[in-house]
Amino acid sequence: MRVVLGINTCFAVKRWPRPSDWAPIVRQRLGLDVVQVSLDLVDLECGDERLSEEAHRHRDVLQDAGLRVHSTHTGSAVSSSNLLLHPEAWERHHARLWYERAITFTAAIEAAGTGGHVGAFSVPDWRDPHRRGMLWAELRSDLEELAAHAHRTGQSFFLVQNRAAAREPATMEQVRELLTDGDAGHVPIRLCLDVGHQCAPGMSGEDLDPYAWLRSMGRFASCVQLQQSDAAGDRHWPFTPARNRDGRIDADRVIDALGQGDVAESTLVLEVMPAFEQDDDGVVDDLAASVDYWREALARRGVLAEGRPTSL
Repeated sequence: MRVVLGINTCFAVKRWPRPSDWAPIVRQRLGLDVVQVSLDLVDLECGDERLSEEAHRHRDVLQDAGLRVHSTHTGSAVSSSNLLLHPEAWERHHARLWYERAITFTAAIEAAGTGGHVGAFSVPDWRDPHRRGMLWAELRSDLEELAAHAHRTGQSFFLVQNRAAAREPATMEQVRELLTDGDAGHVPIRLCLDVGHQCAPGMSGEDLDPYAWLRSMGRFASCVQLQQSDAAGDRHWPFTPARNRDGRIDADRVIDALGQGDVAESTLVLEVMPAFEQDDDGVVDDLAASVDYWREALARRGVLAEGRPTSL
């Protein structure tokens, strides 16, 4: 098995908002060369000309820093929206346009794909079997259209993330219904597997077990998002000694589960979301400790895919 280690730029929200702010932290302080760009740091509503300029800025900074982008990810802000499962048709249409802009931006910064949170049912729609079925069918159709758009822009995949709420795609069965292999006109729809989201009320059995997800669904995942967490909530803690004592995500168990799932290659992406009130230098220290924890485990197990040298 070959494993690449990277980081999601969600840690930079409200602290290091420009790529020129966060790129040196990732490359020089953390010694990583792979990022997943959080779209919390990109204004997709700013207009075509400004968005094109922003994409050029990202591309130039990333190239100068020696970083490559695995993908872009929806982030936290848009996760507060119902997106493609909104009860109002015009809101669902707006969500499709938002995703088309995300795909355009992602292609412009030369990332392989985008995705993440795709939608959340409202409570009334979730409890109405007819509405629930209708909106689920429409979601699958919308994802097919977005996969076609991604194909036209030269991307390699579109991502659906397992979520931590029952009214979103949260179970293995729900996620499997949304994944596709792609064809001549569509990119594959692949999983962005978050190991901290197995805590949704109403789930049971293996759906609550992050290691079962890795064994059963890891081979369908274009990336695995890593956060230290417990069974009670979606924590997004760092992998520090103190948090590792409280959390249930263990590097060796993750590696074992991926191997048991016959995963040949995997990209592991740290997704640590520090509290906004946390000391800024402490945030970077926690990120460095998290990288060290995973790098040591992956190297010790002989699965770490070495990237470019850490010096610029």
